[in-house]
Amino acid sequence: MLRSSYVECILILMRKLLRPGDLLKLGLAEAFDFYQELRDPLGLGQWLSYNYRRKNFAATVKRELKTGDIEKVQKNGEIYLRLTTNGKKKIIRDFPLLFLTNKKWDDKWRVVIYDIAEVSRSIRQNLRRKLQELGFGMIQKSVWVSPHDIVADFTEYLESKKLTDMVFMFEAKKLLAGDEKELVRKIWPLEEINKQYADIYAHATHDDRHTQSVMNKIRQDYLKVLMVDPLLPKELLPDDWMGEKVKELLMGGS
Repeated sequence: MLRSSYVECILILMRKLLRPGDLLKLGLAEAFDFYQELRDPLGLGQWLSYNYRRKNFAATVKRELKTGDIEKVQKNGEIYLRLTTNGKKKIIRDFPLLFLTNKKWDDKWRVVIYDIAEVSRSIRQNLRRKLQELGFGMIQKSVWVSPHDIVADFTEYLESKKLTDMVFMFEAKKLLAGDEKELVRKIWPLEEINKQYADIYAHATHDDRHTQSVMNKIRQDYLKVLMVDPLLPKELLPDDWMGEKVKELLMGGS
């Protein structure tokens, strides 16, 4: 069972993923990588819900084309879909943590401290949700930490919500809290997340004759776990971390 703060985070982030337009753009981003932007439209169904009907997919494509988040291109006589610059910006804005995974860790920690009165409980709850969305973990009450360089995103959020007098953030080269791997294990439910990755990997490799519907379900399970993964730098992950193995397996089979 995931820890209570992560249960809350799951509900928040999965609400985003349940929007077909987001799923379509995430699929076009090849599950959060922009190295290959062109994809056969029908192939995108693998990242959508396994019971997602073709007519709904077609309607989603039409809607996203109208918003300008995706576009049609022709290559070798075939029609493909592609994210536009505007579509990329929206995905990065809505899922900022997903695009920090390929960056080398700068060995710095971002620490957030806040003092928000009980009468402003809704403000505090919204702040906690934003911290979780950005991959922060609570080290103790009202103190959150993250190894990700999200200073600009979080500062923009604080300014837009007029919280700069209540919330303080600073960078630290070292957290004086013992072994860093042991620390992150206490802050984030890495064992539970890694077990879910391992289960997905075992399911996907148990039989290489999976039907399309089974593979779609496996990819959906991967997306759900990915949405609650803090996506920590490799230096902080357990040696047996399965997240990258699952990604490589599913990308190779896409």
